[in-house]
Amino acid sequence: MSSFENDLSRIQNMGPRADHFYVVTVEDGLAIREDMAVLVELMAAKRGDRPFNSRSDVSPSSLSKYLPRITILEPVKNDAGNVVDARYRLMGTEISSLYGEATGKLISEYHGEQVQRRVCRIANHCIESRKPALGLSKALSDGREYVDVSVLYFPLSKDGETVDQFFIYSAVERARVGRF
Repeated sequence: MSSFENDLSRIQNMGPRADHFYVVTVEDGLAIREDMAVLVELMAAKRGDRPFNSRSDVSPSSLSKYLPRITILEPVKNDAGNVVDARYRLMGTEISSLYGEATGKLISEYHGEQVQRRVCRIANHCIESRKPALGLSKALSDGREYVDVSVLYFPLSKDGETVDQFFIYSAVERARVGRF
């Protein structure tokens, strides 16, 4: 059993707590949602032999079906180069309706520490692994529970070496509670 399958089993069996958040490197053969698998394939084809995708690979015409669930974040790094916060640069309509419009705002200003920690964790994971990553949870944040959250991060780079943005695709599904 892969570590992802272990994490997936833990996620499926855990209670809906916002502090349960798992980050998994996106590798070939990883079993993920169909829409995310299509994006992984599309972004890999656009990236070619470059280490990272660039912002120009995020073309609205080729991603029109996914635009409502897309976010672009610009990382804020400390002197050591670790992501410590991020600024919203673009929010799709579905993401804006879920969280509210936050373009131009920092995660820490808009969502607080809990979401900021998640964003930094997955962003730093992408930078360290030099690969896309998937974040998984059963809650958006405390008080916003009973959902299945899958967040797919693609690190973007202008120069092919330094990650300067993240292209994110989010899937938030309401989890069933009872028989409603």
